[in-house]
Amino acid sequence: MNFRIAILICFLASARCSMLAASDVPQPVVPAQHLEQLRTHCQSCHSEEAAEAGFRVDDLPLEIDSLPVAQRWQKILNALNSGEMPPAGEPNLDAAAKANLLDDLAHTMVVARKSLSDQNGQITLRRLNRREYRNSLRELLGVEINVNDLPSDAGSGRFDTVGANLFMSGPQFEQYLALGREALDEAFEWHAAAAVEKKLHFEGEEITPKVEKFIERQLDAQQRARQWTQLVDAAVALPENAAIVEEIRKGPLGNHRHIFYRSWRKFPNVPAPETFGFKTEEDNADKAVTALSPFHLPYHRYYLEQPAVDRGAYLAIPNEHPAELDNATVNLLIPFDWPSGNYVVRLQVAITEHATPDRRFIEFGIDPRIEQPISAHEVTGTIDSPQLIEFPLTITRGNRERANRSMFLREIGTRDHYPHTLRIADAERRANNNIGRTFALWVDWMEIERVPNSRLPVPPGMSALTPVLVDDKTPVSASEVRPAIERFAVEAFRGVEPAPDYIDRLVSIYDEQRQAGIKQSDALKETLAIVLSSPQFLYLGEPQNADGRRKLCGQELACRLSFFLWSAPPDAELRGLAKSEELLQPEILRAQTERLLNDPRAFGFIKSFADQWLGLERLDFFQVNLERHPRFTNMTRLNARQEIYETIKHLFANNAPLSDLLMADYVIVNALMANYYGIEGVHGDEFRKVPVPADSPRGGLLGMAAVHLMGGNGDNSSPVERGAWVLRKLLHDPPPPAPANVPQLARLAGKALTTRERLIAHQDAPQCNSCHRKIDPIGFGLENFDGVGAWRTEDFYQVIKDNGQPDPQGRITWTIDPSSKLYHGPEFKDFFELRELIAAHRDDFVQGYSEALIEFGLGRPAGFSDQPLIDSMVQHARENRYAVRDFVHTLIQSQEFQSK
Repeated sequence: MNFRIAILICFLASARCSMLAASDVPQPVVPAQHLEQLRTHCQSCHSEEAAEAGFRVDDLPLEIDSLPVAQRWQKILNALNSGEMPPAGEPNLDAAAKANLLDDLAHTMVVARKSLSDQNGQITLRRLNRREYRNSLRELLGVEINVNDLPSDAGSGRFDTVGANLFMSGPQFEQYLALGREALDEAFEWHAAAAVEKKLHFEGEEITPKVEKFIERQLDAQQRARQWTQLVDAAVALPENAAIVEEIRKGPLGNHRHIFYRSWRKFPNVPAPETFGFKTEEDNADKAVTALSPFHLPYHRYYLEQPAVDRGAYLAIPNEHPAELDNATVNLLIPFDWPSGNYVVRLQVAITEHATPDRRFIEFGIDPRIEQPISAHEVTGTIDSPQLIEFPLTITRGNRERANRSMFLREIGTRDHYPHTLRIADAERRANNNIGRTFALWVDWMEIERVPNSRLPVPPGMSALTPVLVDDKTPVSASEVRPAIERFAVEAFRGVEPAPDYIDRLVSIYDEQRQAGIKQSDALKETLAIVLSSPQFLYLGEPQNADGRRKLCGQELACRLSFFLWSAPPDAELRGLAKSEELLQPEILRAQTERLLNDPRAFGFIKSFADQWLGLERLDFFQVNLERHPRFTNMTRLNARQEIYETIKHLFANNAPLSDLLMADYVIVNALMANYYGIEGVHGDEFRKVPVPADSPRGGLLGMAAVHLMGGNGDNSSPVERGAWVLRKLLHDPPPPAPANVPQLARLAGKALTTRERLIAHQDAPQCNSCHRKIDPIGFGLENFDGVGAWRTEDFYQVIKDNGQPDPQGRITWTIDPSSKLYHGPEFKDFFELRELIAAHRDDFVQGYSEALIEFGLGRPAGFSDQPLIDSMVQHARENRYAVRDFVHTLIQSQEFQSK
């Protein structure tokens, strides 16, 4: 089989696209005054006459136009940052002058790296990235599969579309073959079950008898435990056992209140706890002692006292082991014989009088054991008038195990982190007369229903196979197989017809498998899996023209457009316009760009672009300290990320100004995020535009919790992380990489200092000051946001001793001072003035956004040779209030986008 596959895999020549016309590329130049400084301090040891270590400064060029010159300047930067130069005994550079030299040289080296790596418009042949591969299978077959085991798409560029990162080794074709077969198995199952209808319903009050029965077991165990312990107590009280008692008391646990029960074997005639029904693999005496005082018994009785346990279920805080009693969740197992497909989940729920604003959300997920749910839903109904919530759920062959077929409902945040759950339970037990947490949510019922897909459009790949998609008992003629395979290959190859001999070999493989006794459906899937692992499917092919640069043909342009805006192959309409070459007309191309942006599939572009442009992967770097930030639940994190996606989606839907991301008089939030921000009057799970007053810190990226969570470690805020992020993403002025061997902030961990004092102390070293003087002022202006983006006016620092315990003398609290002064810029007194200063730099912001779009859309880093295109994108958008779609239109209409 491997030999046959190898025959079908086409030879892939390493290909490079022709170079685009480049404008004059500006070269990075070191300011002359810095070279004079170096000559003054270094030339005596590093000149033609005395070149220690073979290094000279007397002949250093100011213009960094080659790798050897860049390497020489990098050595100087490293030596100054590490403190190696000037050497001991030699006069040091003036601190301020050294900071300026390091700042200018570090930034010049950044420009040099960009200049020397400029591809001058080259676009590298590349494979589909994981998103594009998954989406291509979805568009072809109508199914989603897990592609996380495929090779990483990360690499030298900022985006997963950069061709230099998207290569493939031989063994990976076998991996794609297996995934192709998995996708076909899924698609064939969906097709066979197209008309299947299923429905399962669960009434919440079914939990009540379980609680009643559990209480009965607790009381019975308590009675048996009392009988046994009374016998032990009687034995302890007997005078003839005094010596035994004395011996036990002298033991290591002699003062433990239950030590006599654990030592029951030492007393004559005391029966074993097993005789009273306590039989476990653990110490059965401990089991009996535990039964004496069932800790959660008052809570279970409290549950039965609630007014609507006969009509539904109240969601409790986790208490007993779920295998014993789980009234903290409502669970529903999807039957194992139910097929893959699209389902609808419905629940009828209500809040109680104990539902505070933070407790009015119910979580839904798969596998009750995991901490991360899938979604959260606001509950506004009452027990007398419950609320119906409905949402879709897709079940695939990946949901075959019991764990990932078990749906659950629970109160938000109650199982995010076990220690946090215990803290909640303990605090609220004490607040409720030591009974247990009050009940905020009530579930009337829950159900799941399979939605037949027989009336939905058939995916093109499956439509191509229609004549041969029959059960294995119905024979398929050879005259039907070949056309079906050919039609499927054309769809898989995005409209490009394969060579006849390629189809001949596929048919031959199918025939050989049938002759070997393999069922016709399996033979067909094995054959089609080869199509899905072939280069024509896995690679975005744009053949190079031997004469140099050329215009893309209609089919190539259609693919580049759809993979840019949908991360998926072109649909039938786009392919039709490509085949007729109408797509090459500017007005038709513009109309198709609008159509693609208006399609729901464009949300995939928004998410993937935003993730990589804004660096949202940092949201997954750390666990939030829930003891310090209890309101920032796992679902808050998920919705905070979604807020960024939905805000950018709003901009594209309304062609709104890109500058709204810098400052806006509105937010795009749902009820959960509005509650987190303290914005009243917002209900429902849908994100929508909500106005905010002028004095609100919300509105724009700098008001979003996700941005501030990235600017910290899940516990404390970090002015350095936040300032650097603003410079990189909003001001298009990225700080250079941190040099090696610089003093670490951790060296100040044992001192009770404010955040500002800590960072100012860090700036004492010139190699630190050169970057921090630009970064830190911005970070200080954002300090009113805590580590998870909530507004605050005070902060504290706690010194931790070597034993891991807090130092009582090492705690400091202070009122936050957000005032500062931008480096070489104006002063600001608070966050609001800082936000206005940043918003005034919108041209810098849109420049960075344009570069990001170019890299994402063309699959290569934006270089100096792209500056005319960038200028054109910015200029066209400026004429229309920086409308977000204008940037996309200008890029797509450009020669760079339409050329190879």
